Amino acid sequence: MGLGFLAAAVVGALLAVLVLASFGRTVRSREGTFSGGALGFLGSASLSSFVLIAAFLIAGSWANLNTARGHTLDESRALNAAYTDADAHTRPLLRGYVTSVIDSEWATMTKGQASPVSWQRLDTVRAQVLAEPASAAREQELSDINGVYTARQIRLADSSATMPWPLYPALICTGLLVLLYAPIAGLTFHKRESVALGLVGAVVGFGIWMVLHMTHPYTGPVHVTPAAYTQSLVRFQQLAAAHGGTVVTAAG
Repeated sequence: MGLGFLAAAVVGALLAVLVLASFGRTVRSREGTFSGGALGFLGSASLSSFVLIAAFLIAGSWANLNTARGHTLDESRALNAAYTDADAHTRPLLRGYVTSVIDSEWATMTKGQASPVSWQRLDTVRAQVLAEPASAAREQELSDINGVYTARQIRLADSSATMPWPLYPALICTGLLVLLYAPIAGLTFHKRESVALGLVGAVVGFGIWMVLHMTHPYTGPVHVTPAAYTQSLVRFQQLAAAHGGTVVTAAG
């Protein structure tokens, strides 16, 4: 992307000034007064610019959030399938992997990183399956584990998802433009006008704060939680009970 966004903004500003210099030759423009139409255009243009950028960021961030949440559910389903087909030696290892994702990896994903402990736990699961005698059941277990690996890689990729960074300073600048438009258009410093503009500023400030806290699917006031993995642990208990087995917790 480079600095192309900055060059485009400069060109747009220069073009607007050029248009004004070419066609703003009326008596009203020379006197520096505003008509109702001009005020309406400037106000709607500044507000629309802020709303457009905010809506684009919210929609994109929300899409990233839903995608990341969906991928945790995909891995949870893969884990449930792997646990269903696993033998008594592999099941505790799968529980240990899921526990490590909840306890340690979720915190590291807020920084876009994977947990070495979780990788080691999952590698241990695959090593256990590979050590089993060759059989159709073993091949099914390996297929299930490969599905978990794939879902895990996709889920970790989501921890690096973000929106184009130039949109964030553009959001702040257009928010300031909305507030600066009022005194430029002639709003004076009186109690009633101050209250009105203060309410507008509160809405703009909240909107900017909310958008800036939705930059990452695993952080902020609205984020993906490890609920899918907690549900997998519950499902593991149900499967173990259905097969008459005892739930064994992996050490560590």
